[in-house]
Amino acid sequence: MPRWLTRLVYALSTVAALLWLLPLFTSHSVLFPSGPNFEDIIVYQGRFTVYHTLRFFTSRAFSGFAYPPGAAPIYAAFYATSDAIQAYLVLAGATTITALAATYLYLRRNGAARLFPLLLFFCFPLIFLIQRANIEIVLWIIIVLGVLAYRRGMAILAAILFGIAASIKLYPILLLGLFLKPASRRTRQDLPAFAVGLVTAIIALIAATAYTGPTFLLAAHGFTTGVDRFQDHYVDTVSKVEVAFDHSLFSPIKYWAYSNHASPAPWTLTYYLIAGGFALLLFVRVRTLPFLNRIVFLLAAMVSLPPVSFTYTLVHLYLPLLLLLCVLASSRTPPPATAVAVCALLLFVMLPLVSLYVFQPLPTGPIVSFALLAILILSSLTAWPDAPGSKAL
Repeated sequence: MPRWLTRLVYALSTVAALLWLLPLFTSHSVLFPSGPNFEDIIVYQGRFTVYHTLRFFTSRAFSGFAYPPGAAPIYAAFYATSDAIQAYLVLAGATTITALAATYLYLRRNGAARLFPLLLFFCFPLIFLIQRANIEIVLWIIIVLGVLAYRRGMAILAAILFGIAASIKLYPILLLGLFLKPASRRTRQDLPAFAVGLVTAIIALIAATAYTGPTFLLAAHGFTTGVDRFQDHYVDTVSKVEVAFDHSLFSPIKYWAYSNHASPAPWTLTYYLIAGGFALLLFVRVRTLPFLNRIVFLLAAMVSLPPVSFTYTLVHLYLPLLLLLCVLASSRTPPPATAVAVCALLLFVMLPLVSLYVFQPLPTGPIVSFALLAILILSSLTAWPDAPGSKAL
């Protein structure tokens, strides 16, 4: 393994360790938003007591449901247990143990096992996810399984998993871009898999809507209204929580609006047009590049393009970081500078930067968003070697 890579990870892990320690020297921790632990899994508990009825959408006695239809059965499954928090923690614990074991084994197979203890310092997105108890962990599991299926040549299975993920939170639909390779590199499965992914997302959305009831049309209207209210709360208005924890590419605009006591709402449509067009132009280039470029780009786009995206979504970048680290560790020739820069940026965005609030309020969300923007651009510039042994994942 190259010494420069070890030094890079050592340097950033030292920074991470210092950032983890900073809150210990203050009277309160600033690593997480104010409020109870596990808030995202308990916030809808009351509303799901009237699941399958019209009151699920109309009652004002509970927090409004702000997710697409595919998320509702997942919450219902947690609430069907004797203790939703305990059930979530069991799932989170099993997922964490499995992810750590798989990470160590893959690093060892590629001669980079010494990096494993250092990488533990970059667990802030995962810790944040568990502290919030957000169902993003279910999405993470589905997407990782989908990427692994894709690398094993099971394109249809991968597309089905990506479609299911898109019915839970819409942005994973971007991962179907894996199947939009140029005609010269396209396999016979790619276009059918792309179509299957779209159909799966549509069927899953329809099925979840119908299952929620009380009728399909009432449920469809209720879910649409809930998503609109979510935008009104988190996109059209800004609080210090978004300034600290929202790393979407829209967050610099929201920070400007927050600093000037204004609403970012007038800029929302402009953002959609510019960010969407910019990402599409980059994708035209990225689709011609190797798998590693494409998966880094698509996952970075997935967690940065939505107009609100909190720190826990960064768990989706763990897999591309692992693949990229192993490429750099096993490379016998100088790797592309863009690959090295993206590796450093992936490690950077996983730092607990919010602990710097110990000194003064900082726009850590917008800072991370600029790093993600750089990742999108750099991953589209030059071709990187493919992940060693990735087809055997």
